[in-house]
Amino acid sequence: MTVHDAAARGFERGAADYEAARPGYPPAVVDLLVDALELGPGHRVLDLAAGTGKLTRLLVPSGVALVAVEPVAAMRATLADLVPEAEVLDGTAEAIPLPDAAVDAVVVAQAFHWFDPSAALAELSRVLRPGGALALLWNVRDESVDWVRRFGEVLVAGAAGDESSAAFLETGKPYDEGTDWPVVIDGTGGFTPVRREVIPWAQLVDPELLVRRAASTSFVSALPDGRRQATLEEVRRLAVTHVDLAGRSSFDFPYLTTVYWCRTSA
Repeated sequence: MTVHDAAARGFERGAADYEAARPGYPPAVVDLLVDALELGPGHRVLDLAAGTGKLTRLLVPSGVALVAVEPVAAMRATLADLVPEAEVLDGTAEAIPLPDAAVDAVVVAQAFHWFDPSAALAELSRVLRPGGALALLWNVRDESVDWVRRFGEVLVAGAAGDESSAAFLETGKPYDEGTDWPVVIDGTGGFTPVRREVIPWAQLVDPELLVRRAASTSFVSALPDGRRQATLEEVRRLAVTHVDLAGRSSFDFPYLTTVYWCRTSA
């Protein structure tokens, strides 16, 4: 299975921006994962599509043996440098480079929307040990906040205006949003009922970090240079003109982290 072109090009080009500007996960999210997935010494955990290791590094203190699979070379290289405790492998969700029943748990942070769900869930069932745990999680921008909603609109408008990127013309994004992941997982018949929790929190950023956050977005990073730069300039303008941000050297970027978890039913 090949990686989506927007992800491959965007994340390869934007790995440094991703590491610098993307949020990690708050202690409450990490605590939830450790408790719900029963993570600890003697357990082996796969972080699938691990990126630069934003979540991987936070699981190190739990004492688990970590395997991180990431298909984009630039992201994988950053991950290997920053999380030397993890075994880092090249691979995709649809072709995980591990033998059957190899891990006790799998976490997928900020990535499952890129996968072929049926193929990925079949692979997850294969590599998980009987009763093994699966967690999917996303940091979702809290667009009930006006400037955050506007930030998202700027990104989508920049991508949707790129006539060389046919996949973006209608929605501005190369993936679907609003998928009911519990329904998708339950439909496979191989997992226990999915549980869900939403944890609000905020990342402290400054105007330049907000611009780099925009640059880290796959479909923005993948744009031709002119369109990409114009989009980033719109974000920079937002940071200095929006009534809630103007004149501020730093501010909170609010997120809602949604966590889904279940176990294999076999």
